[in-house]
Amino acid sequence: MMTGPEDYALRAANAFNQRDVQGLLALVDEDFVYLDGMTRQTGREAMRAREMALFSAFPDAQVALTPFMVSDDRLAVTAVLTGTFSAPLWLPAGVIVPAHGRRVCVQYAAHFTFRNGLAVRETVFFDSATLQPSAEQAEG
Repeated sequence: MMTGPEDYALRAANAFNQRDVQGLLALVDEDFVYLDGMTRQTGREAMRAREMALFSAFPDAQVALTPFMVSDDRLAVTAVLTGTFSAPLWLPAGVIVPAHGRRVCVQYAAHFTFRNGLAVRETVFFDSATLQPSAEQAEG
């Protein structure tokens, strides 16, 4: 499925929210590169593993992507991921945070590069501390 910066955010959010991993994978190049503050992952299989880990850790997760810059081959979005942190989040770097059973709201930004209608690179910026239970939450 060819997409592009213009409709990627809507298609990706819909696929994620419906747990349509194949739909997500169809939006990215075979050699898709994902970067965040902890890891670099390459390929669709790495993406599949990452998405499955998110679905396991946050079984009720929902994402909203809001584009704020779109060009011929670039897309920048702000996003919000909400869900109940129900199981450990296993990623290539290990367990980010043990599950605490509380709802979280993780805000992040992502920058995508496209080639031939498919995403080839995503760089994500988020604060993993938002996954930690605060002392205030633990007391209540």
